[in-house]
Parts: sequence; structure tokens; C-alpha cells
Amino acid sequence: MAVQEPTSRINRDIRIISEDGYRFEPLRPDASNEIPLKRANLAPQTELMSFERNGERRVLIVSEMIYHHICQGELAGEPYLVTF
Repeated sequence: MAVQEPTSRINRDIRIISEDGYRFEPLRPDASNEIPLKRANLAPQTELMSFERNGERRVLIVSEMIYHHICQGELAGEPYLVTF
């Protein structure tokens, strides 16, 4: 039986996506720059998407996700990957 070449650009060993072939850099939030949502001074019509793991939350701005298409980082001590 022939071995099929992998088609995914996700390297599960190092938990990153290869940037070869991507036009935009994946969004990688830096926890040191996080601020409470109430202090973010966002316009009322700003669209957000959020996710939670083990009581920890992450909120992303939809317009940033439209640009980057991919967000990856760590939440509650585990890696995550969000695509849009």
C-alpha cells in the first residue's frame, strides 16, 4: 500500500501552522497585552467572537480574524487554534 503524503500544514509536533503558502500572518495573542473587555474602548457595533476552556476565556475581534483567518495560542495551559 502506498503511503499518502500529508496535506495538512499543521505540525502537531510543535503545534504551529506552517506559514508557507499563507498570505497573512496568523494572529498570536500575547497574554501580557490582555486587558479587560470593559476597558477595551470598543465601538458598540464591534463584532466579537469568544471561546472558553476550563473557566478561562479569550475574546477576538471579528475584523482581526477576517484579516488573519487563523488565531493560535495557549489557553488554560493547552494550545488552541481558531480559524475563520
